[in-house]
Amino acid sequence: MTAAPALSIHSARAAIEEQRRRARVRAIASRVVLVLAFLGLLSAVVHPLWKRMGFVRDLVPGLVEHTARPTLVLVSVVLLLTARGLRRGHRLAWIATIVALVLSAVLHLVKGPDIVSAVLVAVSAGWLATRGKAFPVLPTRHAVRQAILGAVVAVVLAVALLVALVVWVVVAEPSDSEIDHLGRILAPVTYLLAVGSLAALLWSLLSPRRPHPLSPADHREERERARLVVQAHGGGTLDYFALRDDKDWFFSGSSVVAHSVRGGVCLVSPDPIGPPEEKILAWAEFLDYADDYGWSVAVIGAAADWLPEYESSGLRTVYLGDEAIVDCPTFTLEGRSHKSLRQAVNRITRAGYVTTFHDPATIDPQLRAQIQAMSEESRQGDVERGFSMTLSRLFEPADTGLLLSVTRDPAGRVDAFCQWVPATDIGGWSLDVMRRRTDTEGLPNGLIDATIVATIAHLASRGERGLGLNFAMMREVLEGDPESGSRMDALARPILQRLSQGTQMGTLSTFNEKFDPGWVPRYVVLDSVEFVATQALVLAGAEGVTEIPVIGRFLGTIGAAP
Repeated sequence: MTAAPALSIHSARAAIEEQRRRARVRAIASRVVLVLAFLGLLSAVVHPLWKRMGFVRDLVPGLVEHTARPTLVLVSVVLLLTARGLRRGHRLAWIATIVALVLSAVLHLVKGPDIVSAVLVAVSAGWLATRGKAFPVLPTRHAVRQAILGAVVAVVLAVALLVALVVWVVVAEPSDSEIDHLGRILAPVTYLLAVGSLAALLWSLLSPRRPHPLSPADHREERERARLVVQAHGGGTLDYFALRDDKDWFFSGSSVVAHSVRGGVCLVSPDPIGPPEEKILAWAEFLDYADDYGWSVAVIGAAADWLPEYESSGLRTVYLGDEAIVDCPTFTLEGRSHKSLRQAVNRITRAGYVTTFHDPATIDPQLRAQIQAMSEESRQGDVERGFSMTLSRLFEPADTGLLLSVTRDPAGRVDAFCQWVPATDIGGWSLDVMRRRTDTEGLPNGLIDATIVATIAHLASRGERGLGLNFAMMREVLEGDPESGSRMDALARPILQRLSQGTQMGTLSTFNEKFDPGWVPRYVVLDSVEFVATQALVLAGAEGVTEIPVIGRFLGTIGAAP
């Protein structure tokens, strides 16, 4: 997706503030309507209550006592759905809500007149009517077609039911008691069908828009365009993962925002990539793009230096964990603290193992076949997992310039490997995936340890500096000083420590510590509170999480522990 020409920095800041203001308008309108919906449902359950709720009751013309409860249920269903649509910025929900408020104001005048209530409702309608820019999302053609089809089906069913009823009355000539009995059965059934049809119609029309699907050829073309941006401006440890096949790309000038839309949630990872002076412009345009589709926005693996930009956009940042970065030139196996690691490396060396280094794009075909076979055997599940910290593919011809560390036994069998992607910001490489053989008994422990140590030495000999390892979920909270930190950390620490037992949450931090890494914090960035539950589920699904919301990068290392 290509954006319009980039804005100036000042215009970008103004655009972000305007987008944030629109989000506040949508939140206020949605919450007010949501309260009305729940009050309406409550009034339908508590029979006398509806009489004291003139504002809700008068949202529907002709409401009288004997029809109050079913009508209020219908109104409440409509309001629940329009509240959802208002929060997503749907123009149709905005129009429907204004119409309901205007109608309510008129009814307050007709029934009383109740001047105060009418004025309050009219002012609310007027305020909402002046906020049209906050509701730019139009239903897609697909949604309109679905809604029309659903309406046609509902009408056909209603007509068929009416015809069947007329035929039965004419042919069977039922008694009055039989007709009355049938009426008591048909009335609730017809009502439920009407409510269900209306709910389905509004749900379809007010759902977030789906991105325009690209053909496989167009998607590859956009990926290669994004690759040029990553090669020119991407140096972070997560930047290369912007080229995953399950991501889409929003282009603005010389910048790109990699994202994927799932269930109305737009997942962004990594942070926007581009020239430093242009990335904020790309982010502002991307927010407008997401706003036009009614998506909520979440960022996975955000870097600390981007948090002010996200927070100025009205998003909320949550600490997720730390990424381990090894300084290759200063790394050493000497010292008591490295005894177990040194023993593992010596054990692998004595067993005759050798680690070699390759560009996956030019690797020998026989070695490539061995690696593929071993990888498929050791992988957990049918596909590579992860979204933010793994590429989830091997030996893609377009992925040139990667680094593959391959550890083989004396007979030449591949028993472990690690793939690394470029990370110029740390002067080296970032871990993509690591595997060890799991179909052979008697393999020496420490294969992955030895492979990483050999890679560190190889990079140091070439004058390279940094090697990004695994991600340690909630490391700062798990390992922090119990006497320091926030009260929330103190409450969360024992829970997380219990959860970490027997999971990769705790073991990866311990595994990384062996290499004396520096720790780089990473964050999750979430939209407003209404979207948090949905975003959490989508984030977990994207990262391949099955038990706890742990980042998918180390799920790729299951079976690869030393």
